[in-house]
Amino acid sequence: MEVFKLCDDMLKTKVLSRASLKTLDAIRCTGKEFEKFTYEPYLLHLNKQRNNMVSGFIMEDINRYYEYTHEFTPSRGSSTIDLTFLPRKAKILASCEQGLIVFENPHPTTYGLVSYHICKPATKQVVAIPNPKTKYLIVNMAIVTLGSNPLHYKIVRLSRSSSWSVLKRSGEFYGTYRCEVFDSITWAWKKLDLLMVPFCVHLTNSQPITTRGSIYMLLTDTNILKFDAYLEKWSTFSSPIDYGDFTRRELVKHDGRLGLTCKPEGGCREIWVLGSDELWEKIYVINGEDDVEYARTMSFDDPNTSLMIYSNVILFYKRE
Repeated sequence: MEVFKLCDDMLKTKVLSRASLKTLDAIRCTGKEFEKFTYEPYLLHLNKQRNNMVSGFIMEDINRYYEYTHEFTPSRGSSTIDLTFLPRKAKILASCEQGLIVFENPHPTTYGLVSYHICKPATKQVVAIPNPKTKYLIVNMAIVTLGSNPLHYKIVRLSRSSSWSVLKRSGEFYGTYRCEVFDSITWAWKKLDLLMVPFCVHLTNSQPITTRGSIYMLLTDTNILKFDAYLEKWSTFSSPIDYGDFTRRELVKHDGRLGLTCKPEGGCREIWVLGSDELWEKIYVINGEDDVEYARTMSFDDPNTSLMIYSNVILFYKRE
């Protein structure tokens, strides 16, 4: 029986290692077993090699002249990308795993005026998109891909005025964010209803995570905002940790699912993942001897390898 299972796994690896990203995404929807198998590090590495795919992370830095430096850190087995074609003052606002980034670039002669662009770094394609209401201060932005043929994506921009806007409803006070959505099909921005959060609760600087047509953002009370890009609706749900018990919380993507890394004061870094049943599961804890104090867990290169940043140094932690 074990022999047949081994042969079956070898056959699946041979077939899936040559599949396109679109095909892999379709296969992941067929069941939990296939979904888990398609995220095996060996299969992912083989798939990148055989399909000549580029994967990695874009790092951005700024100097005293407000000029940005962009560098590409490739994943294991991936080739690199030259990002010097990006304008020197281009600021990256959002990115997605499908290889698209959104950036803004200041007008060459008019102070305070910027233009928005969508870019595919692998092919150096840059297209200007209409500007949102840039007089409002951007708080967070995310891009999510909804289809590949034709390419369909949405950009969500949260902003606010220079002063924190507060509304009172049913005796409760709420902070508000202005919400705009750009749809690549209509090629226009659309203003949605104000996003309201409890008073004195704000968005953290944790990066937004996009998966399965939704965007997730972390709040300072440890709850998580979810934006359904299909329905264009916001909702809120709880994280697996209590407010005040943990420090350095970050949203991540793990095995295609929403994840959360957190580190209790004086404890070990924990990795939690939200399952298809909407329940949180703690998948592992990084040994204190292997952990780097004050490092931020930014992403996962594969299910066993996390990317951390500490004092402008990129660290890859591989879990055996």
